[in-house]
Amino acid sequence: MLGLNETSPGHRMVEDTLATEEIRKLYETCVSAADEDGNRYISAKSVLESSQIIAERMQLVPDRRERFIYMRDCLQFASLMTLSIENLDETVRYSICALGEYFSTGLFQAITLSTPKVDVPIVGFSWHQNYMRSGGTMDKQMLQQGWCPSEIEKLRSQFTGLNTMHHIAQLQRPNANQDHSNCTRHLCTAFQMDIETYKPSHLFDGCNCDLIGIDERASSLILRSTDTYPIIRFDQIGEGVDDFELVVEPYEPGVPYVALSHVWANGLGNPKANSLPRCQIKHVAQLIASMQTEAETGDAEYRTQYRMWIDTLCCPVELGGKLIALERIASVYLNAAHVLVLDASLTGFDPQDTHPAELMLRVYGASPWMRRLWTLQEGALTKSLYIQFADNAVNAYALLVKLWTAANSDPRYMKIWQDVVGAYNELQGFFSGREGPTTNQSPLITLQRALQFRTVSVASDEPLCISTLMKLDTKYIAAAPDAETRMARVWELIYKSQGGLPSRVIFYADELLSIPGWRWAPRSLLGSAVKDPVLGLDERVLRLVGDDGIPTPLGLKVALPGCRLFPRSLVAGLPLHPWPGAINATEDQIILQDTRSGKWYRIMDRYRSKKISSWTAEELSAFDREQNFPLCREIDSGKCVLIYDEKSMVDRTVTTCMGQIEEIGEDFEHASITSAELQSSLRIHRTRAVLMSALGDDEVRMMMAFREMAGVVATDQETSNLQAIGDRESEDWKTCMTKVKDKMKEVVAEAWKSRPEVRQTVEDTIGLDMEEYMWAFIPKVFSHDVMVEETPSEQLWFVD
Repeated sequence: MLGLNETSPGHRMVEDTLATEEIRKLYETCVSAADEDGNRYISAKSVLESSQIIAERMQLVPDRRERFIYMRDCLQFASLMTLSIENLDETVRYSICALGEYFSTGLFQAITLSTPKVDVPIVGFSWHQNYMRSGGTMDKQMLQQGWCPSEIEKLRSQFTGLNTMHHIAQLQRPNANQDHSNCTRHLCTAFQMDIETYKPSHLFDGCNCDLIGIDERASSLILRSTDTYPIIRFDQIGEGVDDFELVVEPYEPGVPYVALSHVWANGLGNPKANSLPRCQIKHVAQLIASMQTEAETGDAEYRTQYRMWIDTLCCPVELGGKLIALERIASVYLNAAHVLVLDASLTGFDPQDTHPAELMLRVYGASPWMRRLWTLQEGALTKSLYIQFADNAVNAYALLVKLWTAANSDPRYMKIWQDVVGAYNELQGFFSGREGPTTNQSPLITLQRALQFRTVSVASDEPLCISTLMKLDTKYIAAAPDAETRMARVWELIYKSQGGLPSRVIFYADELLSIPGWRWAPRSLLGSAVKDPVLGLDERVLRLVGDDGIPTPLGLKVALPGCRLFPRSLVAGLPLHPWPGAINATEDQIILQDTRSGKWYRIMDRYRSKKISSWTAEELSAFDREQNFPLCREIDSGKCVLIYDEKSMVDRTVTTCMGQIEEIGEDFEHASITSAELQSSLRIHRTRAVLMSALGDDEVRMMMAFREMAGVVATDQETSNLQAIGDRESEDWKTCMTKVKDKMKEVVAEAWKSRPEVRQTVEDTIGLDMEEYMWAFIPKVFSHDVMVEETPSEQLWFVD
């Protein structure tokens, strides 16, 4: 970075004497003398003061692009080495990584600002890798400090900067005493409310002031007889806490008001009436008045007093009025002069004495306000977002600019700024014309990223929030009788607005709708709504890429490759499972054969494969007992299919959608489906996701050998005898089964002796010393054949 090393033999960017002297000073300032423990330490603190010299040295380079690429490659090598070295003290590892992030961030900034523009391919670095990994040192430390497991998981997914992660991990938690013992990686229960027992809170403990409400008839009249909505004017008529009144007015263009965005868990909600404690209303009015003074210049005498909009007061409790208010909720936040965020975890910090990096990380990385669903649309819709801190409210975009300024003077904050911008865009990405940088990614992907770590107390509210964010017909969605129907209408309207839905959604699902025709569709996009999730954020996002799926009454219409699976007895007349109970088998895999291509495949239940590493032996056993060979049972029906997600192919393994073929009625007609499509298509009921992988040559040889051995046992007289015995509890059956097992052991032992390639293949693919156990492979894997019959590469499917 300082240009002190030789760029080629005998050549440096600076004179040899200067380079020698500066290298000596570097050792002098960076390498400490032996400490009491006899160790010497390296500190890069002085390097942080060398940014100006680094910039000046860059001007001496004859080929700036070549220099940039050289520096990038050095950093990439350092990153790979530092993160791959085993048994390296974590403090040392991440100290090196912090310096590497400092340099790489500065390098990319130099490339970006270079004049004239220099074209250097950007390579991503992972200096933060495993710093906050689940079960790691920092993860345990944060849990001990009062962080929720779901908050830490959100940070792992949200941020990519080591400085960001380290900075936020050191923050003192204002609500560290909250109980997160029942929280999971995907759900925080600490802020979940019980609507039946919820009561609004007073501003201070010990306050017993009365509740004050609004004129509900006036509010209802505005909603039902106009196309606008109510706002509230705070009229102070005396000096006391009770000397004010709330006047309901219809919103008219040009009248400024502040819409409140708050977490109900902080006490400003009321599910039973449009009223709040007088102390709270007085406090909110004072905050808004103070904010108006900050936000507006000019003579106060000529200002129009800010009105207020608070959901607790302005959304009727009765269902009819509430639905009308919800239909207009987007307009409330779009038309507001400002939206003011009230979050108890933020109001204790002085924005004048706190670095903007800390403030922004507290807001976008660690506040309950960023975790609730309703507050997402409130922050996303506004043209001016203010955050209430201890003494005053601060504009979020202005705070972002302050952090940018800090990052330009100290590159350590640049990665934090980049991470915060990503979180900022999570809110601003839904609508154009807002302050600050925005993103151009797919609306559905933006939606999924924004919803992943948020929660809602009432499941049927999620479709309403999505409707607002995606600019759908909220009235149509709200009119649905239940949460499932509302969500189905969401998918219907997203299809109409985008012209298609992502077909990959059929492969990656946690919990699905149960409505016929929509049984392929996710019931929720909230990670917290899934009881037993196996999809990470990346998978939940990738499933929403594309728009080649079309919803129909028969299911989602997609054109994808796949296959049909057909069970076949080992011998004509023999049942598919001729040796029931021969072993206590578990269904960890099913082996498939494609006789046309000669290929062999393995399929495994994707859910089981994902969960097995976290299950105890007892949990795995219980799952297998409950499921009772699900893949085998589906295949045995003769109606089983697999649809391939070819885009997921990694190391010859592809994710597939398993389903059962369902008949289409002869009299079925619908405008979205042609008669030709009905003739060529297959309608299936989706049942599960399955991993399918092609076997390598060694495994194929092993499978062919054991399939041959299974055929020998299947044609043996003892197998025929076993079929003739009906009572599996009888002594005759047990005796005969023993003879069948002996035959299995005999044919495997013979093959082990006479066919060295069989023994070698088993040792290569399964392990050593398996001779005694391999007989069980016959009943486990080859009780019958499962044949693959490929469908056309663009087979038309209706997946439900």
